[in-house]
Amino acid sequence: MLNGLNLEALKSYIDVIGQDPNEAQLTLGVTANWKGGVETEITTHPKNIGSKPAAKQFTYSIGEPEALLGDNRYPNPQDYLLGGMAGCMMVGFVAGATAKGIQLESVKLTIKGALDLRGFLDLDPNVSVGFEELQFNFEVAGRGTTEQYDEIIAHVQKVSPGYRTISDPVRISINRHLGIEQQEV
Repeated sequence: MLNGLNLEALKSYIDVIGQDPNEAQLTLGVTANWKGGVETEITTHPKNIGSKPAAKQFTYSIGEPEALLGDNRYPNPQDYLLGGMAGCMMVGFVAGATAKGIQLESVKLTIKGALDLRGFLDLDPNVSVGFEELQFNFEVAGRGTTEQYDEIIAHVQKVSPGYRTISDPVRISINRHLGIEQQEV
């Protein structure tokens, strides 16, 4: 074990995928339930990693700051979006360093971006609704070289599902099941 990771287990899983590509499929999902105001409760669906279930579910809340009608009790959706991407990239970085035999002491990834709320509030059609730029800063202490860390970061940008989902276009389909009740007159 190096950096708290069991690379032998990962290598075994890679061998399984090499023999059966269906084992590489990770299915994910969440259900969002409105809790009133701008609060939403998210429940993760049980996951399947190939043919193996990972049945644990998690529940967490999303809110907004007071200026956006919330009470600032919970992170907002963009906090979770950036946090998910950072978490995914962190796993990739640590696994990449471990695979190279690099002992890590600490890794800190900071992601920053700005949203122009005129887009979200539909006040200016020329303003982007989403982030136009995200800045990443890795701070790493360990037994690797700057060149090794840069190589690992470049590889993480190539293979991180969180990073690629945000940086690349994604097809999205929406199914609508509107429960509109008829009122008698």
